[in-house]
Amino acid sequence: MRNPGHSSSNGASTSRRYDLLNDPIFYVTFVFFALLTTALPAALGQPNFLPIAQTVALTLFLAIPLRRGRTSTGIMMLSLWLSLQFLVMLVGSALLPVVFQRAIHDGFDFHRALLEWSATGRALPGSLYENTGPRIVELLGVLLGSLLSAGLIGIWFLMRTLNQFAFAAGRLASEGPSGLLLGLMPWRIAMIAGYTGSIILLAQPLLRNTWSPFFYLSRQRRLATVSFLLIAAGLVTELALPGLWRVLWAP
Repeated sequence: MRNPGHSSSNGASTSRRYDLLNDPIFYVTFVFFALLTTALPAALGQPNFLPIAQTVALTLFLAIPLRRGRTSTGIMMLSLWLSLQFLVMLVGSALLPVVFQRAIHDGFDFHRALLEWSATGRALPGSLYENTGPRIVELLGVLLGSLLSAGLIGIWFLMRTLNQFAFAAGRLASEGPSGLLLGLMPWRIAMIAGYTGSIILLAQPLLRNTWSPFFYLSRQRRLATVSFLLIAAGLVTELALPGLWRVLWAP
């Protein structure tokens, strides 16, 4: 006869061994929501619902690995989400410009200013030089906001930043290959990469209820160093590089 106690023990052991982060269905669901929360609001031309849907879904998914201290998994998931979001916005902005333009706040004016920058060298729209106040708010939102909200506020600013960046790249890409290269502004790529690592790092204290800076500096020093250096490099090159970049790649 089977020992009921032994069977129960095996069932409990199997349950304990199950890890959601090793389940392929989890990642299929993650990719589905990354595409859904980007493509649907953008196609509907919803500039407020677009980043809200992205932020809520991504924050919930990202909390799962970060609560368990799975930093590398969190970085992988956030990078995958941003890549999918960028591709959807890039392709959509290039193929359906009028539709996706409505999904960006002041999309028409932003597009017009982009074309003026590429043609005449006027100030780059949305740049640190032109929009100093909002960009400082963005930086504080990513850093301080992530620390105080388990990443929620930081992800909100990151979603808006990436949507605008991908929209700009997509609109310039419609001018040809050189327009696409012009739109892939390296200073914005550096900033987004730095934001990504910073959010992963700063969301953890609240999620793990561990606030000691030494805990993270001893275990995640490379992540902190690379993230903050990328942000600094993005800020510096954004002030110095746009003029040269436009001369090299403007259609």
